[in-house]
Amino acid sequence: MGGIRLRNKLSLVMLSSLLSVCFAVSGCSTGSSGVKDNEEGKPAEELKPVTITMNVRSEISENWDELIVNPLKKKYPHITVKEVKGDLNELIQRGEQVDLYTVAHVVAGRIVQMDLNYDIEPLMKKFKMDMSRFEPVVLEAVRGNSGNGQLIGLPFNLQFFAMYYNKDIFDMFGVPYPKDGLTWNETVELAKKVSRYHGGAQYLGFKTDQIHRLADPFGVTPVDAKTDKASVINESYKRAFELSKLFFSIPGNMPASPKDVNKNALDQFRKDKNLAMYYAVNRFSNLKDSDVNWDIAQSPYYPDMPNVGGIVDSFIMGITKTSQHKDDAFRVIETFLSEQAQLFAVRSMGYISPQVNPVYKDQYGADIPYLKGKNIPAIFKNKIVSHQPYSIYRSQGMDVLYEVHGDYIFEQYDVNTALRVTDEKINQAVGALKGK
Repeated sequence: MGGIRLRNKLSLVMLSSLLSVCFAVSGCSTGSSGVKDNEEGKPAEELKPVTITMNVRSEISENWDELIVNPLKKKYPHITVKEVKGDLNELIQRGEQVDLYTVAHVVAGRIVQMDLNYDIEPLMKKFKMDMSRFEPVVLEAVRGNSGNGQLIGLPFNLQFFAMYYNKDIFDMFGVPYPKDGLTWNETVELAKKVSRYHGGAQYLGFKTDQIHRLADPFGVTPVDAKTDKASVINESYKRAFELSKLFFSIPGNMPASPKDVNKNALDQFRKDKNLAMYYAVNRFSNLKDSDVNWDIAQSPYYPDMPNVGGIVDSFIMGITKTSQHKDDAFRVIETFLSEQAQLFAVRSMGYISPQVNPVYKDQYGADIPYLKGKNIPAIFKNKIVSHQPYSIYRSQGMDVLYEVHGDYIFEQYDVNTALRVTDEKINQAVGALKGK
């Protein structure tokens, strides 16, 4: 009997010890413990309730639960998210606390200018987020545009480049539809075949939104980020100008005035329905309710740059320097970039994921009815390239570029003079702004 009592006593001691270890490490609960998974040799971190404020793009607001709230509930139930709407700069000026923001990486210089930029890479290492899950060229572009090489945010959506075409116009003139893999010169020849006056209407063969779309494959920008000086007198812009001239020189394709050269293309395609081919970025949502009979083909390319469609044009989510909850803010980014949220975004919202997992391409647009039957594989056939860092005066440079390009199309300048005039006017515009 004494042996039995001794064994029972030892069993109780061992059970008590095991329970102590169990509760110390994990709480032995099937529910959320509020304690971070412990790393070997480190004490557990208590995850206290916190509210993270976010300033995000409108389509994220419209899909708030699917993209933000529901993924967070599963993994980090201690986090509550609150959206703060309005211009980020104005919110900061009013003293509003913003922990997370979204922005196009091409204007990320604005974040640096507001002194809100925060390097997110140390948090990626802390939370063991694998850098290789992202397309390297996209991260390179984000770093390059921060002004100091920092990774100030993580990409969640990419633009693509494609040729949209009106099937009815091609059918009307008995011309085969654009196919994937056309060069720009082949596209010019195709545009000639569908540029006609018919039934009292002029049909245009080709147009793009702005001239910079034709220069994008070269990764150039009109204002140098280091010097804030014009950077347009080069072979890249010359080739883009000359290519655009080939399209506008086709009879019937000249717009009404120089100011119309770099505008109205989308409306001509979806509303007027007199534009046969429209080269642009993701316009799926713009065509959702249009009755134009459209499809897409792969972006044309320059013969010496096969399958290069354009630049990295991404949207990023970043943490503000002023955030008092950077770890939890990163946890929100982590769940936003999770497979659950990203699959919803690519299937239902038309996002192009910057992550390399092939499932995101395979599932693209699966839940978008108006994309059924469209040539979706075409948008994934092009390569995108990084670009020169963007100056905070890029928008002013673009305005001048569009203005002088319009004058060039209307024969006011030859190409070399046009680029020289653009260079001079950009420097004048930027100089005036810097002098204020």
